[in-house]
Amino acid sequence: MILINVLVLIGFLYLSKSQNLFMPNLSLGEYRTVFNRVHPCELTKNQTFQFNGYFSKKSANVTELKGNITLWKSLDDSYTLEVNIASWSLTGGWKPNSYVYITKNACSKMKFVLGNTWVSLMKAFNFPNDSCPMPAGTYISSGLDVKKLEDHNFPKVYFYGKYKIVYMIKNVENKMVGCIAFEMNLIRPWEKPI
Repeated sequence: MILINVLVLIGFLYLSKSQNLFMPNLSLGEYRTVFNRVHPCELTKNQTFQFNGYFSKKSANVTELKGNITLWKSLDDSYTLEVNIASWSLTGGWKPNSYVYITKNACSKMKFVLGNTWVSLMKAFNFPNDSCPMPAGTYISSGLDVKKLEDHNFPKVYFYGKYKIVYMIKNVENKMVGCIAFEMNLIRPWEKPI
């Protein structure tokens, strides 16, 4: 009799797709990143550092970051890096300052913040090396798998939701000389992208 009860329970759990029933629906935790869009923050016509990127579907499972980076001057540690993450408000629209990171030594700190993503970006955009300073020039990418963008040094546990991360480079006069934004969703590890 016990054996029959156990078999019935196993059958019920199998038929009810138990893997979805027992997954917690917490508001924060470890996450997977689903990138939606990349774009310059403002018109980059007169900026010293111009980032022009876009996402391209290579296959059903692979999305690549393509585009170019133009540095009119060498990007070194004399600049300031400002990272501002905006969250999507429940009433609609971006709500800035969900996470803010401002530091001097822009090149070195960007290398630290991006972690292994830095090396992947330098290779994909054909930079001569992956160290600071980054020499002036135009660098073109033939494609970087967006999964490599997840290997960064940001916190590994965060609130789930829709975010826009803005990387700004400012000069000594606190004037923005370069900017790029990524829009993404942070989802639970077992969830599928929408």
